[in-house]
Order: sequence, then structure tokens, then C-alpha cells
Amino acid sequence: MNNSKFLDKISNLTRKLPEHRKLNQLYKHLNKIVLTLGQDANVISEMKDGTKMHVDLRTRTERVSFYTGEYDSFFISTIKSLFKVGSCFLDIGANIGFYSIAIANYIKEEGSNGKVISFEPFEGNYKTLSKNLKLNSLENYCLLNSYGLSDKSTETEITLREDFKHGSHTGNAAIKTSEKMDKGFKLSPIKLEILDEVWNKYFDDLGKIDIIKMDIEGHEDFCLKGGKTTIEKHRPAILMEVNKHYYQARDVELDSTFLKLIPKDYIIFRPIDLKWEPITSLNECSKIDNVFLVPIEKLDTDGYEIFKNND
Repeated sequence: MNNSKFLDKISNLTRKLPEHRKLNQLYKHLNKIVLTLGQDANVISEMKDGTKMHVDLRTRTERVSFYTGEYDSFFISTIKSLFKVGSCFLDIGANIGFYSIAIANYIKEEGSNGKVISFEPFEGNYKTLSKNLKLNSLENYCLLNSYGLSDKSTETEITLREDFKHGSHTGNAAIKTSEKMDKGFKLSPIKLEILDEVWNKYFDDLGKIDIIKMDIEGHEDFCLKGGKTTIEKHRPAILMEVNKHYYQARDVELDSTFLKLIPKDYIIFRPIDLKWEPITSLNECSKIDNVFLVPIEKLDTDGYEIFKNND
């Protein structure tokens, strides 16, 4: 793991640039140059929140975090503003740990006994997630689980998608979706469990689940189905990705599938210009979007005014 002085100088400059999606192309070209010059792809990214992350510059999402020092800053800062320290945060689809590390570090800084519980089924991501916990001395604040969550306890395969095409051992992977969508991608064996079962067996004594982040590449409906009892009991706020490509590949109609899986008296919010706006249909989401599912009783608690002040 070696960050060259040249690479560090570049990242120090790029981190001063204003945030803009078009800059991702700049980072892509800069990255190609430094890798061509012989830079080790496996580096340590110093994040703006003070944490450090082992990242692979061959992976798009990890690459951007190195050149900006940030990853999903709006969503992570939102979670921090809402999270009740002393409770549990579930990171479902933890990848290499951008959310897990940020929230575990927040719990540590607050001096709380809360826990992050992370679920990551792909071995390459899980190993780096474990390394990142150790790098930040957060082992006591986060419980790692090397399986994914679904509506069945089973073994299956996960597709190693675009992030892996340049040789990375980490990145976005998706449980098999359809023959057409998965064509050309390598497969890796994984294990799946049911949230209702593992929570009762392993985690029930940890306290209340306050927030769940769920980003599992089109498998969110199965996860909600397998966690129905636990979610109804704890009534957490849920930050969930909505990636329409995966659902369209399975011929899943979003509203008829999800609205019956979301517990009673939850409101769906979607970020528009960094403000949370209520929506009544998931079809209002863009092709790749995120929504916050919020139980109405939380709207009158500290932090949740962000879902009301939309003027």
C-alpha cells in the first residue's frame, strides 16, 4: 500500500475543487495517467471526516473518494443528524465500508455504546471492510457479517459488475438478476440470510434499530420481505437505493411490489436539490435514486425537521 508523493499532491489539489459531477471525468483521466506511470492501485484515502479508507483506484466509486475525500456526503451527514446514539445502525450492502466507518467513527466520537451492524456478502469487499475497521480502530463499534440479507437462507452467486473490469478485487456487485443483464460478468459464491432470523438469534440484545441503510443493487425488495417483522417492531428510518435498471430486468413494478412491504404509517421522501420532498410513488424516482422511508412518529423528533422544512 503506497501513496506516492506525486499522487498525494494531485489529490490535495483536486480536493480543493468545488463539487461537480462533471469533475468525475477529470478524476478518471488523472487516475489513468497515474496508474499508467506505475502507481499502485491500492492506496489509502484520507477522508474529510478524519477517517481513512483502503481503496482501489481501479474501482470507479473508490477512485472518486480518493480524489475528493468524500463519499455520499449528503446522505452520511443526514444519517448522522438523525441517528440516536446508543442505538443500532444497519449497513445492508456495506461494500468496503464508507457508511459503516463514518457512522462507527461518529458513535466513537460521541462516546456512545451504539453499534453499526454491517452486512457484506462478497469476499473481496468484506476483507477490505475488515481492514478499514482496523485502520480506524473501530472494531468495538461495528459488527461485521459476511453474508447478505434476503427473504431466504441460501447460497447463490453474485455478479462482479463494471467496477471489476480493470482488475479490482472490490466494487459494486449484484445478486444475479437476469441472464441478459448479467451476461459477461464473472460470478462469485455468496451466502444469504433472513434479517428476521439473524436479528432474533444474534443481535436482539443490542437494543433498538434506529436507521437502516440499504443499497443492494436491486435486491431491496427481498431484503424488506425477509426483515418485515423486525422492521415493524423497531420502525427504523430506512435510506434505500432505488435502481430501476435491476427492477426492470426482473419485470418488477415498483409500487405494487414495495408499497406493501413498507410498514404502515411510513412516508417516502426523495432528495431534490438537497431537500427531502415527500413522494407517493417510487416511479417518481430517477433511474438511480435514493429514498428515505420515515415512520410518521419520528417526524416530530430531533433532527427530523429536515423532512418538514421544504419551503
